[in-house]
Amino acid sequence: MTPDEHVNKLSFDQTQNIRNWLRTHDPKDALGSGYQASIFLYRGLGEEFIVKKAFGSMIRKKFSEASIRHEEQVYRKLNGIPGIPKCFGLLDTKYLILEYIPGDSYRMLEHELNDRNHFFSNLLSILNDMHTAGVAHGDLKRKDNILVGPNQEPFIIDFGVSVLAEGRGGFIFNAIRQADRNAWIKHKYHGYTSHLSTKDIEIFKPMRLEKVAKIIRVIWQMLTLRRWRKRRKS
Repeated sequence: MTPDEHVNKLSFDQTQNIRNWLRTHDPKDALGSGYQASIFLYRGLGEEFIVKKAFGSMIRKKFSEASIRHEEQVYRKLNGIPGIPKCFGLLDTKYLILEYIPGDSYRMLEHELNDRNHFFSNLLSILNDMHTAGVAHGDLKRKDNILVGPNQEPFIIDFGVSVLAEGRGGFIFNAIRQADRNAWIKHKYHGYTSHLSTKDIEIFKPMRLEKVAKIIRVIWQMLTLRRWRKRRKS
């Protein structure tokens, strides 16, 4: 079964309920924010959804909405892969509706894992399935993009800057795919890459491109005022 053969969809009533909620919800109640969107938790009658809403004004908001549309396409490609939240599509072409995963970020829970080997083994399986589907995440070094869900199972989120395979062999895709693997290694070993197991040595390949990506990420944070917004919230 291909991803598009079974697309998660909201019912008419669910769609209307979320629309009504969007008109009245308090923007200050965001669970968090990424580079291009604020993240909200919608609670209905016996159901919960994550709603990603673009922020900014004028040109920046248009860019953010385009990024959300890209993310929706990525989720469609990844539909059905364990460890990837279900996507329920775009509402009114600009609100991304996702499955709510109870838990918290790896940043918050990394020192509370009962079985790190099990967690990272499953996380690597998700990565491999994701790459096989033709998606490279591109921002897995950010611990907030890995969730520790029920029973301490891993989930990968936030595909706003992800890269799709073009012809299954593009240089950029292959480079970002390797960057994902390197991020997995660094999280697993708390950054101490000189102590890798024999098996993991085969996975880790330091890249100059990662240094370039870091510079791009810092510039992007400056352009989007991300650091300023985080300091303002603290």
